[in-house]
Amino acid sequence: MMRSRLADTRKPEIDVVCAARTAARALARIRLAMVLAGLLFAGVSLQMVGCSAAMTYPEYPGAPKADPSLQPLPNLMADAITFVHGRVCAGSEVVFDLPPNTPKQVWRVVAKRLGTGRVMREGDKAVLYVRQVRLSGGRAEVDVVYPADGIYQLATVHFTGATGQPFYPKMLQLWLVPTDTPVCNTPPEVVADPNTQP
Repeated sequence: MMRSRLADTRKPEIDVVCAARTAARALARIRLAMVLAGLLFAGVSLQMVGCSAAMTYPEYPGAPKADPSLQPLPNLMADAITFVHGRVCAGSEVVFDLPPNTPKQVWRVVAKRLGTGRVMREGDKAVLYVRQVRLSGGRAEVDVVYPADGIYQLATVHFTGATGQPFYPKMLQLWLVPTDTPVCNTPPEVVADPNTQP
């Protein structure tokens, strides 16, 4: 009889110890899951904010090929033209030119976003020419050649934004260095397209 009493008195203690161990293991699993979720979130956040691949259009020799028809490149081109025009050539007609070999659909997207501008035609003198677009994560730069006092000079529009979010012009950098007069790169089909004219 004595033996059964001892067994009965110890059993609740053993159950309490087992329950404590089980609870400790469950807490350890929850902590591990929270740490792994935090690491996953941090990795995704870094990729979305600033660790995405850099793009340059037109590409410099040895750079990976960039597709100018992919957003946000067409919008950056149009917004840079608008930003430079508003600060340097306000009051004049918006006539724009894009880099050589730019696909026709990009010309149409840029013209549509500008709303009031038109593509460059042979003989146009006052032209805003997008020379290069550089995109790296949440930052972008667009070089635009603009007319000033009978010569063309270079400006760089600096943008900030994020993946899946719009980019906004942050700063205009005027280089005050004469550049070559833009050559008309507009494809003939784009010149004849009524969607690229005001």
